[in-house]
Amino acid sequence: MNRRDTLKTLTLAGIGLSLPLPLLSKDNKDSNSMDIYRQNSPVYHFKIGKFKATVISDGQSLFPAHPLYAVNASKKEVAENLKAYFLPTEEYLLQCNSLLLERGTEKILIDTGAGNSLGDGFGLLNKHLKLLNISGEEITSVLLTHCHLDHIGGLMVNSKPSFPNATIYLHEKEWNFWSANSIDLKSMPIEQGFRDNFKNAVATNLIPLNNNIKTFRDGEEIINGIQVVAAQGHSPGHSCFWIKSGSDSLLHTGDIFHHPAFDLKNPYWATAFDQDAKQAYKTRIRILDMAVAERVNVMSYHMPFPSFGHLTRKGKAYGWLPSNWIIAE
Repeated sequence: MNRRDTLKTLTLAGIGLSLPLPLLSKDNKDSNSMDIYRQNSPVYHFKIGKFKATVISDGQSLFPAHPLYAVNASKKEVAENLKAYFLPTEEYLLQCNSLLLERGTEKILIDTGAGNSLGDGFGLLNKHLKLLNISGEEITSVLLTHCHLDHIGGLMVNSKPSFPNATIYLHEKEWNFWSANSIDLKSMPIEQGFRDNFKNAVATNLIPLNNNIKTFRDGEEIINGIQVVAAQGHSPGHSCFWIKSGSDSLLHTGDIFHHPAFDLKNPYWATAFDQDAKQAYKTRIRILDMAVAERVNVMSYHMPFPSFGHLTRKGKAYGWLPSNWIIAE
C-alpha cells in the first residue's frame, strides 16, 4: 500500500489528516537537510548478558493523534498532552522498531515492522538488516508480540518469505483468532476498510507461512532465556517477552503502551486498535506496575527510537526515562 492508498483508507475511516515529512518545517525540507537526516543511524546496539541486542527501525510516519490513539479522550485533551511534550498537537509520529537478538548461531527477531501495510515511511527493516551484514536467510527465529499489520508486514516481501529459515513464534490464541475463517474486528472503532487492511495483511504475510509457525502459551520459555508474559487485550494473544541472560534482563512490551503523552500519562486512554479496550487497560496497569517494581529495562515497539528505557510511576500516571545512549571511543 502506498501513501495515497493509506490516506484514502484513513479518509474512509472518517479521519482527516495531512502527512508532512516528520518533524520538518517548511524551512528545512531542502535536499541538503534531508541528506543530513539520512545520516542518522537506524540501528542501535547494546547487550543483555550474552545476547547482542540491536534495535532496528522499520521507519516512521505521522498519523492523526486523535482519535486513533485516544478514542476515549477529547481532541482538546490530546492536544494539551502533546503540547506538554513539545510535540505537534494534532499528529503523532508513529515509529516501528524491531529488536534483533544474537547469541552464538542464533539470530532472533522480535516483530518485523509494517512492510508496505502502512504506506510510505515504513518497510525498511530488511534494508537496515543489510547494514548489519545480515541476510533474511540468517534469521533463525521470529517472535511476534501479536499479528497487527504493523508487526507482521515484514514477514513477506514481493510474495516471498523474508526469513525463509526462521521458526515463527506466536501465542496460540493469536494464531487461532487470525487464522479462523471469519475474523471479527467490530470491537475496533475504525471503518470496515481499515479493518480489511488488518485482515489482508494477515492473509498476505502470515497465513502463507503456516508451516513455519509454532505457537506458545502464557509463561512458556519459548527459547532459552526468553519467557512469555501474558498481555492480552490489545489483541487476543498479545504477548510480552522477558529476556534474561545472567544478571541482565529486558522486558519487551510490544503494544502495551505507545507514547508518554498518551497511554503512560493517561493509562486509561484506549487506542482505536485495542480489540478489547477494557482488558487492554487492565493488562497495561499490571505490566507497567510490574516493570516499575522490578526496575527492569523495557523496550516498547512504538516508543521513540531506540525505544528502550525505564518506567516510573507518580500517582496514577506513568513516566518514561530513556536509557543512556552509549558511544564507544
